[in-house]
Amino acid sequence: MKLLHQTQRLFFRGVLPVFIAAGVVSFFTLRWVFDHETDEKLLGVQAEIESYVQINDTLPTFFQTVFDRWHAEPMPYDFIENVTGQTFSDTILFNKFENEMEPFRQLRFPVKMRGQVWEVSVFTSTVEHHDLVLILAVLLATMFGLLLLVMLWVNQVVSRQVWQPFFETLEKMRRFRLADHLPLKLPPSSVEEIQELNTTLENLAHQVRRDYHTVKKFTENASHELQTPLAIIQGKVELLLQNETISETQAQQIDIIGQSTRRMVRLNQSLLLLSKIENNQFLEQKPVDLKPLLEKRLIWLDDFLTEKKLELQVDWVEKTLEMNLFLAETLVTNLLTNAVKHNLQGGYLRVTLNENCLIVENSAALPEASVKDLTARFARGNPHSEGVGLGLAIVVEICEQQGFGLEMSFEQGVWRVQVRF
Repeated sequence: MKLLHQTQRLFFRGVLPVFIAAGVVSFFTLRWVFDHETDEKLLGVQAEIESYVQINDTLPTFFQTVFDRWHAEPMPYDFIENVTGQTFSDTILFNKFENEMEPFRQLRFPVKMRGQVWEVSVFTSTVEHHDLVLILAVLLATMFGLLLLVMLWVNQVVSRQVWQPFFETLEKMRRFRLADHLPLKLPPSSVEEIQELNTTLENLAHQVRRDYHTVKKFTENASHELQTPLAIIQGKVELLLQNETISETQAQQIDIIGQSTRRMVRLNQSLLLLSKIENNQFLEQKPVDLKPLLEKRLIWLDDFLTEKKLELQVDWVEKTLEMNLFLAETLVTNLLTNAVKHNLQGGYLRVTLNENCLIVENSAALPEASVKDLTARFARGNPHSEGVGLGLAIVVEICEQQGFGLEMSFEQGVWRVQVRF
């Protein structure tokens, strides 16, 4: 989830309960105000009736309207001593003019008249108040909704302006490359925290680039310096093997030295290649047609296919990728070489190329390590193999750099590698 969306989400979560609570409180406050006003009106009617009874010792005759009415009834003698004060309540009465039930507010109170206690009930219609409360509630809800939308919009605009320097810094960091020689320059900001972040990132980028160039130079120098002595050792080993005066035991020992030297040469070349891939030194890209590349590599491996008596199955179409040619050749070579090297005698090799992926399948013995572990550097499914254990690591690195998906599996004697474009 993006930063602005997260901010909007948290803001909405915080404001919405407040607005709901404010709406509920406003609604019940309005109800209380109207009920209180109605009760005051009923108390005024009670005072007039009590004053009239006190003077005339009889109940007055009021003109009964549709919305205001009253009636009185004598109370039993047993309740005369217990009757005190007044009681408010809500009730529903039938309005014969509207032909429907309507809400009323009721006040009941006792009066003494001619030695008899009467319970007087005064009613006043609250239908107008209820309608008014409902209208006000709808208006408040609408106002709160509009206010919430305005606040969300203002918060989004303000957040974008406040976080704009951060997004500019983020965009600069996306385009930052260690191989570039220009120093990282981030735009200044009036926000103290973002300016501190920019300063820290500039210093960190300078240090990382310096360390990167140091490691790169060391790797190149070390590889170059190793090539010369290794070539000398290999040449001397070949000369010694041609010497007819050495014994068979000495020849075997020298051959072991030669094998180790050749392995060191391959290891040096693989480590140097892996380092260059990690350092993004293969930046030149152009359209690469994979089908001719696969055909050429399979022709190069034809002798090995014949030696192991492998059945070759191909199913491919024309597919062009925008990538570095050397990396494409390395990817294809490593996949096919591993499929042939670790295949079974008399097994098969199946190569499939379509618009979406490249699949290489081959028969193989059960590896001694898990599929996940085989992608690590110097990992080998067969400890007795002469490989240096960097082939799959180079494939993984190329796929990560090019944004390809890589899936590897081993099921029922079939090793399967799929590269999704």
